[in-house]
Amino acid sequence: MNRRATMKLFGLLGLLMLLSCGYTNKHHSKSLCELTFVDSLETRVQDSLFANVLYSRSQIREALVQVQDSQVYYRLLALYGKTFFVSSDFDSILYYHRQVKEFARKANDCPQWNDVLSDVYNMAGNVWMQLNRPDSAIIGYKQAYQYRLKGNRLHILPDICINTADAYLHRGDLAHTASYYRRALFLCDSLNLSEHAKFPVYYGLGQTYMELRDFELSNHYYDLAGQFFDEMNVGEKWTYLNNRGNHYYYKKDYREALKYMRRANELVSAHSQMVFEQNFVKVNLGELYVLTDNLDSAQICLDESYRFFSKIQHNSAVHYIETQMIELALKKGNIAQAQKMIARTAPVGHLDANMLTIRNQYLQHYFERTGDYRRAYEYLKRNGHLDDSIRSERVQMRVAELDMRYQQDTIVLRKEIQIQQQAGEMRVLKLSVYIWVLVCLLLIAGTVVIIWYMRKKREFLRERFFQQINRVRMENLRSRISPHFTFNVLGREINQFNGSEDVKQNLMGLVKYLRRSLELTEKLSVPLQDELDFVRSYIDLEKGRVGEDFTPTVTVEDGLDATRIMIPSMIVQIPVENAIKHGLAGKDGAKELAISVSRQENGIRITVTDNGRGYLPQVASATRGTGTGLKVLYQTIQLLNTKNKSDKIRFDITNRNDGQTGTQVSVYIPFRFSYDL
Repeated sequence: MNRRATMKLFGLLGLLMLLSCGYTNKHHSKSLCELTFVDSLETRVQDSLFANVLYSRSQIREALVQVQDSQVYYRLLALYGKTFFVSSDFDSILYYHRQVKEFARKANDCPQWNDVLSDVYNMAGNVWMQLNRPDSAIIGYKQAYQYRLKGNRLHILPDICINTADAYLHRGDLAHTASYYRRALFLCDSLNLSEHAKFPVYYGLGQTYMELRDFELSNHYYDLAGQFFDEMNVGEKWTYLNNRGNHYYYKKDYREALKYMRRANELVSAHSQMVFEQNFVKVNLGELYVLTDNLDSAQICLDESYRFFSKIQHNSAVHYIETQMIELALKKGNIAQAQKMIARTAPVGHLDANMLTIRNQYLQHYFERTGDYRRAYEYLKRNGHLDDSIRSERVQMRVAELDMRYQQDTIVLRKEIQIQQQAGEMRVLKLSVYIWVLVCLLLIAGTVVIIWYMRKKREFLRERFFQQINRVRMENLRSRISPHFTFNVLGREINQFNGSEDVKQNLMGLVKYLRRSLELTEKLSVPLQDELDFVRSYIDLEKGRVGEDFTPTVTVEDGLDATRIMIPSMIVQIPVENAIKHGLAGKDGAKELAISVSRQENGIRITVTDNGRGYLPQVASATRGTGTGLKVLYQTIQLLNTKNKSDKIRFDITNRNDGQTGTQVSVYIPFRFSYDL
């Protein structure tokens, strides 16, 4: 009786398991047929991706409609997002892959799905690299590596290591760069992959040692990679040619560099979807044409690439192109154009040391051409200090790379000794480990000393810089004692004036305005209320000049205490003055000027809007001034933002986008912004 009851219980459990499996297959599991179909489709898409990306996408869209399984559907969706990389449509990639990540939270963990997630995070790393965010890329690559370890397609592990190494190379961390390239070589040998899989590692190591200026070793690895050139796909060929061109560029063999860059340009020009690569190589060609005095070709390349990178807001590329345009204008003898590019170019945050060196060199050339030899010498000294720093950093990187390489070699040697079980060699290995520990400790101690010394040196230079600023401010204050005396005398004479009372009041208002202007310029920051009162006084004085149909408005959002909110002095007055002077003065019809202050996030947003001619900095006009006010304002904001690491002031000048002609100046000021220098 018990045996029959037991059989019934097992039968019932088996039925429940079948029902459960059926339910799971319906919603989450992947059928063998669909998996085979997806594998075949992925192979076809990879083969036609660079040749006809639109065809590849249409194939995936058709498959998305046919599949029934959820995991297969999102695997195809991940593949579909990947196709947008060749056309540099990064927003689409992140959009589709975000859906895959959301589904991953509730999906069953299995090797096939881990492979999909590894592809998604690896592609995310590629996107961040294209957007010049190597730190985010490294995070994505490391997540891709962890998922790939739990997947089936382990042969892709070397590719992920190569991508991680490229990201570290972009960061300038050459020790970790070489480490990940060598890890990729180790994985290729461990997984018994073909020699074909190693050539990306070879030209990666070639680029690493190029950055370390070890051109002999760099050329050795490039030669190893070049043996597989005919077997490379389009993207790999472009990377090899571009890196080899850079190798000769840093050797200052510009004609040989031009040879490789032209080959790279011819390669990507035949593939219309490789838009990013086409414009990237044009930047390199433009610089080489400038260096070899092929100025017309340089102008064409730099202009085309400048339009593209400005459109996608790749700030570091735009900054580098503008730097090259400075030297190009100087070589053409167009000093005004060079000055315009210097004024337009603004810092974009962290810049590569090589880029800073080139920019300082071109600024030195500019000031030499304009006869300002003091400024030219200043940039020459900057480059001297920067060269010393770069050489010191390369020495440290070289030592760290050698140490990391030998540590890896020691690990391999230890494994071989363990396999052979040779006790004598084990003792030698332990001794070598102790020696390396001692070497590492010495290196760490030396690095700590160097870092401490560099930090003290930076603190000394920073202190001296702020002392110079304070000295200049004190000299500026002393130079304003005479204007104070002038205003006192002028006020006394106006009080004795017997003419029209209106004229007398206007003159007194002008004296008050000038005196208040002097007081405000002596301060780095003022309360918002004082700045608005000062602006109202200025508008009252300018009403007669602008005309009777002039309508100014000043609006402050309820709840904001204008007496306690501190802002940089003149940050509202200068845009208002420019709006009246360049936008509204001489304009026919109704003239409007609106100043509004509102709360936004953790600060305030100040906007100055007019319905004048609009913001046309490139067009000369009769009322156009020297731009001194805006230059001083930009320099003040830049100095203050340098001191404030997290919250920064954002200042923008644009044309109105509400269908009306006019200019809008927008300023964002954080509440907790510090004005202490």
